[in-house]
Amino acid sequence: MSTFKFDFALDDDDVDSELSSQLYDSLNISTSINSDRSPSNEISQDACTEIPLDRLLECLPNVLSYSPIGIPILPSGSSAATPNITLYRRDLFDARFQLIAQENVTNDPHEASSIIAKDALTFVEAPSDLVPGVYEGGLKTWECSVDLAGYLAGLGPKLKAHGKRIIEIGCGTAVPVSFLLQQIFSSPPEEALDTEIHLQDYNASVLELVSFPNVLLAWYTSPAALSFRASQPPEEEDEDANESDLPVSGDLFSTPALKSAFLASLDTYKLRLRFFSGSWSSFPVASYDVVLTSETIYRSESLSPLLALLKGAAASDEETEHLCLVAAKVLYFGVGGGVEEFVDRVKTEGGVVNTVWEIASGVGRRVMSLKWAL
Repeated sequence: MSTFKFDFALDDDDVDSELSSQLYDSLNISTSINSDRSPSNEISQDACTEIPLDRLLECLPNVLSYSPIGIPILPSGSSAATPNITLYRRDLFDARFQLIAQENVTNDPHEASSIIAKDALTFVEAPSDLVPGVYEGGLKTWECSVDLAGYLAGLGPKLKAHGKRIIEIGCGTAVPVSFLLQQIFSSPPEEALDTEIHLQDYNASVLELVSFPNVLLAWYTSPAALSFRASQPPEEEDEDANESDLPVSGDLFSTPALKSAFLASLDTYKLRLRFFSGSWSSFPVASYDVVLTSETIYRSESLSPLLALLKGAAASDEETEHLCLVAAKVLYFGVGGGVEEFVDRVKTEGGVVNTVWEIASGVGRRVMSLKWAL
Protein backbone atom coordinates (compact mmCIF):
# COMPACT_ATOMS: atom_id res chain seq x y z
CA MET A 1 0.00 0.00 0.00
CA SER A 2 1.35 3.42 -0.97
CA THR A 3 0.99 6.82 0.61
CA PHE A 4 1.61 10.25 -0.81
CA LYS A 5 2.43 13.66 0.62
CA PHE A 6 1.38 16.69 -1.45
CA ASP A 7 2.44 19.55 0.89
CA PHE A 8 -0.18 21.80 -0.70
CA ALA A 9 -2.78 21.86 2.07
CA LEU A 10 -3.93 25.14 3.56
CA ASP A 11 -3.27 25.95 7.20
CA ASP A 12 -1.05 22.99 7.98
CA ASP A 13 -0.53 24.55 11.41
CA ASP A 14 -3.88 22.95 12.28
CA VAL A 15 -2.24 19.55 12.05
CA ASP A 16 -0.31 18.26 15.03
CA SER A 17 3.42 18.08 14.38
CA GLU A 18 3.81 15.11 16.74
CA LEU A 19 2.96 12.09 14.61
CA SER A 20 1.57 8.91 16.07
CA SER A 21 3.99 6.44 14.52
CA GLN A 22 2.62 3.62 16.63
CA LEU A 23 -0.86 4.06 15.19
CA TYR A 24 0.55 4.47 11.72
CA ASP A 25 2.69 1.35 11.94
CA SER A 26 -0.26 -0.64 13.28
CA LEU A 27 -1.91 -0.40 9.88
CA ASN A 28 1.27 -1.60 8.19
CA ILE A 29 1.27 1.45 5.91
CA SER A 30 4.49 2.47 4.20
CA THR A 31 5.44 6.14 4.19
CA SER A 32 7.33 5.84 0.91
CA ILE A 33 5.99 6.25 -2.61
CA ASN A 34 5.62 2.97 -4.41
CA SER A 35 7.40 3.32 -7.75
CA ASP A 36 5.99 0.05 -9.07
CA ARG A 37 2.38 1.00 -9.71
CA SER A 38 1.39 -1.25 -12.58
CA PRO A 39 -2.18 -1.21 -13.96
CA SER A 40 -2.58 -4.83 -12.89
CA ASN A 41 -2.08 -3.85 -9.25
CA GLU A 42 -5.72 -2.86 -8.73
CA ILE A 43 -6.92 -1.33 -5.47
CA SER A 44 -10.07 -2.69 -3.88
CA GLN A 45 -12.48 0.16 -3.10
CA ASP A 46 -15.56 0.55 -0.94
CA ALA A 47 -18.94 0.54 -2.67
CA CYS A 48 -21.03 3.69 -2.72
CA THR A 49 -23.27 4.10 0.34
CA GLU A 50 -25.69 6.89 1.17
CA ILE A 51 -25.43 8.29 4.69
CA PRO A 52 -28.77 9.68 5.86
CA LEU A 53 -28.87 13.25 7.07
CA ASP A 54 -30.42 12.27 10.39
CA ARG A 55 -27.50 9.91 10.99
CA LEU A 56 -25.01 12.73 10.46
CA LEU A 57 -26.99 14.95 12.82
CA GLU A 58 -27.01 12.18 15.42
CA CYS A 59 -23.23 11.78 15.15
CA LEU A 60 -22.42 15.43 15.78
CA PRO A 61 -20.27 16.02 18.86
CA ASN A 62 -21.69 18.23 21.59
CA VAL A 63 -19.44 21.13 20.56
CA LEU A 64 -17.82 22.08 17.24
CA SER A 65 -14.89 24.47 17.12
CA TYR A 66 -14.74 26.57 13.95
CA SER A 67 -12.73 29.32 12.26
CA PRO A 68 -13.16 31.54 9.20
CA ILE A 69 -11.49 30.96 5.85
CA GLY A 70 -11.10 33.78 3.35
CA ILE A 71 -12.14 33.02 -0.24
CA PRO A 72 -10.73 35.41 -2.86
CA ILE A 73 -13.38 36.22 -5.46
CA LEU A 74 -11.80 35.23 -8.79
CA PRO A 75 -12.85 37.12 -11.91
CA SER A 76 -13.43 34.76 -14.84
CA GLY A 77 -10.38 34.42 -17.10
CA SER A 78 -8.05 36.33 -14.78
CA SER A 79 -5.66 35.35 -12.01
CA ALA A 80 -6.46 38.60 -10.21
CA ALA A 81 -8.58 38.44 -7.09
CA THR A 82 -10.94 40.93 -5.47
CA PRO A 83 -11.51 41.13 -1.69
CA ASN A 84 -12.38 37.94 0.12
CA ILE A 85 -15.69 36.50 1.09
CA THR A 86 -15.73 34.63 4.38
CA LEU A 87 -16.80 31.05 4.93
CA TYR A 88 -16.50 29.01 8.09
CA ARG A 89 -15.11 25.52 8.56
CA ARG A 90 -14.54 23.14 11.41
CA ASP A 91 -11.07 23.23 12.93
CA LEU A 92 -9.02 20.16 12.11
CA PHE A 93 -7.70 19.95 15.67
CA ASP A 94 -11.32 19.75 16.83
CA ALA A 95 -11.99 16.79 14.56
CA ARG A 96 -8.89 15.14 15.98
CA PHE A 97 -10.16 15.63 19.54
CA GLN A 98 -13.45 14.01 18.55
CA LEU A 99 -11.56 11.01 17.18
CA ILE A 100 -9.51 10.65 20.36
CA ALA A 101 -12.62 10.92 22.53
CA GLN A 102 -14.43 8.27 20.52
CA GLU A 103 -11.49 5.91 20.76
CA ASN A 104 -11.25 6.36 24.52
CA VAL A 105 -14.97 6.30 25.36
CA THR A 106 -16.24 3.31 23.41
CA ASN A 107 -19.04 2.59 25.87
CA ASP A 108 -20.75 5.96 25.37
CA PRO A 109 -24.06 5.38 23.50
CA HIS A 110 -23.69 8.67 21.61
CA GLU A 111 -20.17 7.89 20.49
CA ALA A 112 -21.10 4.32 19.56
CA SER A 113 -23.42 5.66 16.88
CA SER A 114 -20.52 7.27 15.05
CA ILE A 115 -19.83 6.19 11.46
CA ILE A 116 -16.13 7.06 11.77
CA ALA A 117 -13.73 4.34 10.71
CA LYS A 118 -11.39 3.10 13.42
CA ASP A 119 -8.33 4.21 11.49
CA ALA A 120 -9.50 7.80 10.90
CA LEU A 121 -7.34 9.13 13.74
CA THR A 122 -4.35 7.54 12.06
CA PHE A 123 -4.93 9.58 8.93
CA VAL A 124 -5.25 12.85 10.85
CA GLU A 125 -1.87 12.22 12.47
CA ALA A 126 -0.07 10.24 9.75
CA PRO A 127 2.69 11.71 7.55
CA SER A 128 0.68 11.21 4.36
CA ASP A 129 -2.05 12.97 2.44
CA LEU A 130 -3.62 9.92 0.87
CA VAL A 131 -3.59 6.15 0.95
CA PRO A 132 -5.14 4.92 -2.33
CA GLY A 133 -8.32 2.96 -1.75
CA VAL A 134 -8.23 3.71 1.99
CA TYR A 135 -8.01 7.45 2.62
CA GLU A 136 -8.19 10.09 -0.12
CA GLY A 137 -7.10 13.24 1.71
CA GLY A 138 -10.50 14.76 2.47
CA LEU A 139 -9.83 15.96 6.02
CA LYS A 140 -7.71 18.88 4.85
CA THR A 141 -8.69 21.95 2.85
CA TRP A 142 -6.77 22.05 -0.44
CA GLU A 143 -5.90 25.12 -2.49
CA CYS A 144 -7.97 24.22 -5.53
CA SER A 145 -11.16 23.84 -3.52
CA VAL A 146 -10.69 27.47 -2.48
CA ASP A 147 -10.01 28.39 -6.13
CA LEU A 148 -13.24 26.69 -7.19
CA ALA A 149 -15.29 28.46 -4.53
CA GLY A 150 -13.67 31.76 -5.53
CA TYR A 151 -14.48 31.16 -9.18
CA LEU A 152 -18.12 30.40 -8.33
CA ALA A 153 -18.25 33.63 -6.34
CA GLY A 154 -16.78 35.49 -9.31
CA LEU A 155 -19.63 34.32 -11.55
CA GLY A 156 -21.94 36.55 -9.55
CA PRO A 157 -25.54 36.64 -10.82
CA LYS A 158 -24.63 34.29 -13.68
CA LEU A 159 -24.77 31.44 -11.19
CA LYS A 160 -27.96 30.71 -9.31
CA ALA A 161 -28.00 27.65 -7.11
CA HIS A 162 -31.74 27.90 -6.47
CA GLY A 163 -33.78 25.24 -8.20
CA LYS A 164 -30.73 23.23 -9.30
CA ARG A 165 -29.43 19.71 -8.83
CA ILE A 166 -25.84 20.07 -7.68
CA ILE A 167 -23.10 17.59 -6.82
CA GLU A 168 -19.62 18.05 -5.42
CA ILE A 169 -17.49 15.00 -6.18
CA GLY A 170 -14.66 14.28 -3.74
CA CYS A 171 -16.03 17.05 -1.54
CA GLY A 172 -13.68 16.79 1.46
CA THR A 173 -14.21 19.94 3.52
CA ALA A 174 -16.91 21.02 1.02
CA VAL A 175 -15.71 24.59 0.52
CA PRO A 176 -17.39 25.11 -2.91
CA VAL A 177 -20.74 23.73 -1.71
CA SER A 178 -20.45 25.83 1.45
CA PHE A 179 -20.30 28.91 -0.78
CA LEU A 180 -23.40 27.83 -2.70
CA LEU A 181 -25.24 27.15 0.54
CA GLN A 182 -24.26 30.58 1.80
CA GLN A 183 -25.80 32.00 -1.37
CA ILE A 184 -29.01 30.03 -0.86
CA PHE A 185 -29.34 30.81 2.85
CA SER A 186 -28.69 34.51 2.21
CA SER A 187 -31.61 34.85 -0.21
CA PRO A 188 -35.20 35.73 0.69
CA PRO A 189 -37.11 32.57 1.72
CA GLU A 190 -39.99 33.51 -0.56
CA GLU A 191 -37.67 33.04 -3.56
CA ALA A 192 -36.94 29.44 -2.62
CA LEU A 193 -37.10 26.78 -5.31
CA ASP A 194 -36.69 23.02 -4.99
CA THR A 195 -32.93 22.50 -4.75
CA GLU A 196 -30.98 19.29 -4.27
CA ILE A 197 -27.31 19.17 -3.29
CA HIS A 198 -25.30 15.95 -3.14
CA LEU A 199 -21.92 15.65 -1.45
CA GLN A 200 -19.69 12.68 -2.27
CA ASP A 201 -16.42 11.67 -0.65
CA TYR A 202 -14.69 8.32 -0.59
CA ASN A 203 -14.47 8.28 3.20
CA ALA A 204 -17.58 8.24 5.41
CA SER A 205 -15.41 9.56 8.23
CA VAL A 206 -14.64 12.69 6.17
CA LEU A 207 -18.35 13.33 5.64
CA GLU A 208 -18.98 13.03 9.39
CA LEU A 209 -15.94 14.93 10.62
CA VAL A 210 -15.72 17.87 8.21
CA SER A 211 -18.13 17.84 5.25
CA PHE A 212 -21.39 17.87 7.19
CA PRO A 213 -20.13 20.13 10.01
CA ASN A 214 -19.09 22.68 7.37
CA VAL A 215 -22.52 22.43 5.72
CA LEU A 216 -24.07 23.08 9.12
CA LEU A 217 -21.75 26.06 9.63
CA ALA A 218 -22.75 27.49 6.24
CA TRP A 219 -26.30 27.63 7.57
CA TYR A 220 -25.42 28.76 11.10
CA THR A 221 -23.33 31.72 9.89
CA SER A 222 -25.94 32.82 7.32
CA PRO A 223 -28.92 35.18 7.56
CA ALA A 224 -31.18 32.10 7.61
CA ALA A 225 -29.97 31.33 11.14
CA LEU A 226 -30.10 34.91 12.41
CA SER A 227 -33.20 34.39 14.54
CA PHE A 228 -31.75 31.22 16.02
CA ARG A 229 -28.44 32.91 16.84
CA ALA A 230 -30.28 35.82 18.43
CA SER A 231 -32.18 33.41 20.66
CA GLN A 232 -28.99 31.93 22.09
CA PRO A 233 -27.15 33.40 25.10
CA PRO A 234 -23.91 35.13 24.06
CA GLU A 235 -20.66 33.36 24.85
CA GLU A 236 -19.09 36.57 26.14
CA GLU A 237 -20.40 40.00 26.92
CA ASP A 238 -19.51 42.54 24.23
CA GLU A 239 -21.08 46.00 24.45
CA ASP A 240 -20.22 46.78 20.81
CA ALA A 241 -21.64 43.55 19.38
CA ASN A 242 -25.12 43.15 17.93
CA GLU A 243 -27.21 40.07 17.33
CA SER A 244 -26.09 39.69 13.71
CA ASP A 245 -22.36 39.71 14.47
CA LEU A 246 -20.36 36.52 14.10
CA PRO A 247 -17.12 35.82 15.96
CA VAL A 248 -13.84 35.40 14.10
CA SER A 249 -13.82 31.89 15.53
CA GLY A 250 -15.93 30.13 18.07
CA ASP A 251 -17.78 27.07 19.28
CA LEU A 252 -21.06 25.72 17.96
CA PHE A 253 -23.16 23.73 20.42
CA SER A 254 -25.11 20.99 18.66
CA THR A 255 -28.21 21.17 20.79
CA PRO A 256 -31.59 19.71 19.86
CA ALA A 257 -32.79 23.28 19.27
CA LEU A 258 -29.99 23.92 16.77
CA LYS A 259 -30.70 20.68 14.89
CA SER A 260 -34.41 21.46 14.73
CA ALA A 261 -33.76 25.00 13.49
CA PHE A 262 -31.40 23.67 10.81
CA LEU A 263 -33.95 21.13 9.55
CA ALA A 264 -36.65 23.81 9.57
CA SER A 265 -34.46 26.04 7.40
CA LEU A 266 -33.94 23.20 4.92
CA ASP A 267 -37.72 22.97 4.61
CA THR A 268 -38.11 26.74 4.34
CA TYR A 269 -35.56 26.96 1.54
CA LYS A 270 -36.85 23.76 -0.14
CA LEU A 271 -33.37 22.30 0.11
CA ARG A 272 -32.57 18.59 0.13
CA LEU A 273 -29.10 17.42 1.14
CA ARG A 274 -27.73 13.95 0.45
CA PHE A 275 -24.35 12.47 1.38
CA PHE A 276 -22.55 9.55 -0.26
CA SER A 277 -19.36 7.70 0.61
CA GLY A 278 -17.49 5.13 -1.46
CA SER A 279 -16.01 4.78 -4.91
CA TRP A 280 -16.86 6.74 -8.03
CA SER A 281 -17.27 3.56 -10.07
CA SER A 282 -20.19 2.44 -7.87
CA PHE A 283 -21.89 5.85 -7.59
CA PRO A 284 -25.41 5.86 -9.09
CA VAL A 285 -24.91 8.16 -12.07
CA ALA A 286 -27.66 10.73 -12.63
CA SER A 287 -27.99 14.09 -14.35
CA TYR A 288 -27.05 17.29 -12.50
CA ASP A 289 -27.27 20.96 -13.42
CA VAL A 290 -24.00 21.79 -11.64
CA VAL A 291 -21.09 19.35 -11.24
CA LEU A 292 -18.11 20.41 -9.14
CA THR A 293 -14.86 18.70 -8.23
CA SER A 294 -11.43 19.83 -7.06
CA GLU A 295 -8.11 18.11 -6.38
CA THR A 296 -9.42 14.81 -7.76
CA ILE A 297 -7.18 14.21 -10.81
CA TYR A 298 -4.00 13.54 -8.84
CA ARG A 299 -3.82 9.84 -9.66
CA SER A 300 -3.84 8.46 -13.21
CA GLU A 301 -5.46 5.20 -12.12
CA SER A 302 -8.57 6.99 -10.87
CA LEU A 303 -9.26 9.00 -14.03
CA SER A 304 -11.45 6.40 -15.75
CA PRO A 305 -14.14 6.19 -13.04
CA LEU A 306 -13.95 9.95 -12.45
CA LEU A 307 -14.45 10.73 -16.13
CA ALA A 308 -17.31 8.25 -16.38
CA LEU A 309 -19.02 9.96 -13.45
CA LEU A 310 -18.39 13.48 -14.77
CA LYS A 311 -19.68 12.56 -18.22
CA GLY A 312 -22.76 10.80 -16.87
CA ALA A 313 -23.57 13.66 -14.52
CA ALA A 314 -23.08 16.54 -16.96
CA ALA A 315 -23.74 15.31 -20.50
CA SER A 316 -25.75 18.00 -22.31
CA ASP A 317 -28.37 17.80 -25.01
CA GLU A 318 -29.86 20.56 -27.15
CA GLU A 319 -32.31 21.58 -24.43
CA THR A 320 -30.18 21.27 -21.31
CA GLU A 321 -26.81 22.82 -20.57
CA HIS A 322 -24.81 21.79 -17.52
CA LEU A 323 -22.05 23.57 -15.62
CA CYS A 324 -19.18 21.14 -15.01
CA LEU A 325 -16.11 22.59 -13.29
CA VAL A 326 -12.86 20.87 -12.36
CA ALA A 327 -10.19 22.65 -10.28
CA ALA A 328 -6.74 21.12 -10.18
CA LYS A 329 -3.01 21.67 -9.98
CA VAL A 330 -1.11 21.49 -13.24
CA LEU A 331 1.01 18.65 -11.86
CA TYR A 332 0.86 16.47 -8.76
CA PHE A 333 4.49 15.69 -8.06
CA GLY A 334 5.23 12.11 -7.09
CA VAL A 335 1.70 10.89 -7.79
CA GLY A 336 1.56 10.98 -11.58
CA GLY A 337 -1.61 12.95 -12.23
CA GLY A 338 -2.02 16.40 -13.71
CA VAL A 339 -3.91 18.66 -16.07
CA GLU A 340 -2.24 17.56 -19.31
CA GLU A 341 -3.16 13.89 -18.92
CA PHE A 342 -6.64 14.81 -17.71
CA VAL A 343 -7.35 17.04 -20.70
CA ASP A 344 -6.13 14.35 -23.10
CA ARG A 345 -8.40 11.80 -21.48
CA VAL A 346 -11.42 14.13 -21.61
CA LYS A 347 -10.85 14.67 -25.34
CA THR A 348 -10.55 10.92 -25.86
CA GLU A 349 -13.95 10.56 -24.17
CA GLY A 350 -15.48 13.13 -26.55
CA GLY A 351 -15.42 16.07 -24.16
CA VAL A 352 -14.18 19.64 -24.53
CA VAL A 353 -12.08 21.44 -21.91
CA ASN A 354 -11.77 25.21 -21.53
CA THR A 355 -9.58 26.87 -18.91
CA VAL A 356 -11.74 29.54 -17.26
CA TRP A 357 -9.21 30.63 -14.62
CA GLU A 358 -5.56 29.91 -13.99
CA ILE A 359 -2.50 30.98 -12.08
CA ALA A 360 0.96 30.11 -13.39
CA SER A 361 3.20 31.12 -10.49
CA GLY A 362 4.53 28.43 -8.19
CA VAL A 363 2.67 25.18 -8.71
CA GLY A 364 0.23 26.18 -11.44
CA ARG A 365 -3.49 25.80 -10.78
CA ARG A 366 -6.50 25.91 -13.07
CA VAL A 367 -10.25 25.89 -13.02
CA MET A 368 -11.54 24.11 -16.11
CA SER A 369 -14.99 23.96 -17.65
CA LEU A 370 -15.97 20.65 -19.26
CA LYS A 371 -18.59 20.13 -21.96
CA TRP A 372 -19.94 16.73 -22.79
CA ALA A 373 -22.26 15.79 -25.64
CA LEU A 374 -24.79 12.97 -25.34
